[in-house]
Amino acid sequence: MGGLRLAYSTRVVDRALPSAPTKSRRPWYIGGAIVGTLVWVVGLSSALNYQRLSSSVVSGTLFMVRYDPRVIDLVGDKVDYADAWPWISGTVNHLKGKVNIAFDVTGTKGERARVRFSSQRRGHSWHTLEFTVTRQSDNETVDIGHHELTDQGAPFALEHLE
Repeated sequence: MGGLRLAYSTRVVDRALPSAPTKSRRPWYIGGAIVGTLVWVVGLSSALNYQRLSSSVVSGTLFMVRYDPRVIDLVGDKVDYADAWPWISGTVNHLKGKVNIAFDVTGTKGERARVRFSSQRRGHSWHTLEFTVTRQSDNETVDIGHHELTDQGAPFALEHLE
């Protein structure tokens, strides 16, 4: 046969190869872990705040603050939580016998004040350690005083229930 001749030659290209596209799922795992942790922390914090907000201690404390004439002079009538979703800082621990809470209130004067309530159980009776309302604009403080406390450590006043 007449000859068909095929020529094969090898060419060597001496340059760096392009980087392979990253198919790693590691960024997705890290991002998911961060988002999951954030959701968990916000959810747990909100649940614990709701638990404190729903406690009889916070309800009793707000009741006493609402009807104390000195607090009404300080922040105005219609004393209520300062925010739509109030944040109750501190702890309410009936098992250990310790209550230490703080939250903000406001009244018709538009003044914001910080309520602090602390009580401790000694034996079977609770004792108030601190019960103050401090106006934030000038730090004027009203000491609500030491009241009889319920068996759960909340302020109790018979004169306001009538």
